[in-house]
Amino acid sequence: MKKISLVIVLLVAFGSIIAMEGGKKQCPPEGSANPKRGKHAELKSREKNLNIHINRETLPQASDFDKSVGIEDMYNSKDDSIFSEDKAATLEGYLFRASTNGMESCNCFTEDKNDYSTNVYLSPYPLTGETRTADCIVAVITPYSRSLHPEWTTDYFNFKMAGKKVKISGWMIFNYLKSNLSIETNSNGTQLERRTIWGLCPVTNIQESK
Repeated sequence: MKKISLVIVLLVAFGSIIAMEGGKKQCPPEGSANPKRGKHAELKSREKNLNIHINRETLPQASDFDKSVGIEDMYNSKDDSIFSEDKAATLEGYLFRASTNGMESCNCFTEDKNDYSTNVYLSPYPLTGETRTADCIVAVITPYSRSLHPEWTTDYFNFKMAGKKVKISGWMIFNYLKSNLSIETNSNGTQLERRTIWGLCPVTNIQESK
């Protein structure tokens, strides 16, 4: 009887270890609130819905693309009704730079950097010394994007792709959480990082343009 009890205890302990090691897989598509806000903190339904779109793991099919959407259409957009998050788009522009995001509700505030996304900044105009991220559309490389193309790291875009003209495809997204960082929604902001809160996420394809 003692041996059986010991086996059960060991199995439970082993299961707990596996759960901890595989913790990153337990983050649900809707994400979770910052644990620093307390164990009873919850996300609002709108943020949960945004995270579900960020964490999509499906390739858009030909019928999913809104071919009427170009980078200049998105450049001056701020209304959430202009485009559809259920549609994908292909944007052509100049890859300015990339930066790594950190802990967010969409990744359950994990400390595992493998679960962090990368922002790729795409300018509709040829790059100059005056180009800023605030002049760019944001296309997001998520962990799902990297599962399709493991080479799509922040360093890859900064050292291999920066300055090139590219076509970037992916699902359209309206990231209202970045409203204070967007020229279109906060033109007088002091920490602007993007042109609009419309963008692509997750990115599913990138090709150099000729």
